[in-house]
Amino acid sequence: MAIAFLTIVPVRFSPDEPTEADVAAARYAFPIVGLAIGTVLALLSAGLSAAGASPMLSSFFLITTWAIITGGLHLDGLADSSDGLFLHGDPQRRLSAMRDPHVGSFGVLAIVLVILGKFAALTPLLGRRRALALLGAAAVSRTLVLIAAGLAPYARPEGTGRPIVAATSVVDSLWSIVAALAAGAILSGELGLLASIAALLVAWAVTHHATHQVGGVTGDILGAVVELGELVYLVILASFPTL
Repeated sequence: MAIAFLTIVPVRFSPDEPTEADVAAARYAFPIVGLAIGTVLALLSAGLSAAGASPMLSSFFLITTWAIITGGLHLDGLADSSDGLFLHGDPQRRLSAMRDPHVGSFGVLAIVLVILGKFAALTPLLGRRRALALLGAAAVSRTLVLIAAGLAPYARPEGTGRPIVAATSVVDSLWSIVAALAAGAILSGELGLLASIAALLVAWAVTHHATHQVGGVTGDILGAVVELGELVYLVILASFPTL
């Protein structure tokens, strides 16, 4: 269920379609799916290094593959969240803007800046450092979903992410914080721990802002948390010359 929720990998359910309870239970597998996505990217990174691809070309291939694996789901959430949260008006107007299938100027700007940020952060990372950065960014960012879901209510009476948010508690968030910090530290030492802390702060800031603006979080906002978490994690690792 988590694979179907977070990637484009086709998953066949048998004998029945998953229930809301199944969707909610799948949230605990989000970090594992993130680790799987990161492993694919790390292997691709190693292959590009072995093939002698330039850092800039490697960054392009990695970011493109990243978006393809997830079907652009989180980028779409980032765009919709930006259009709604930065719009003037009451919560209902903001939520309506987030549901609009057309991407506005705030959404386009957010996507461009995040992709450029990832490109700039990945380019100076080489070899093992880049592989571990990809692995950590993908795993930690999907752990942030549980943190955001446990710290705020769902902003709508219905929606794709409602079962996950409704089932996630503050205790889940606390355990997810521990998992995110541990993942960063295991993969990249003190710098990975720092990157995880920065990603956690961003997740909290986005959740707090969304709660203030629209009364909680939505599936789009959870997607935005993933994208921004990935960006911040990569930027921290790229900001220092060594791990």
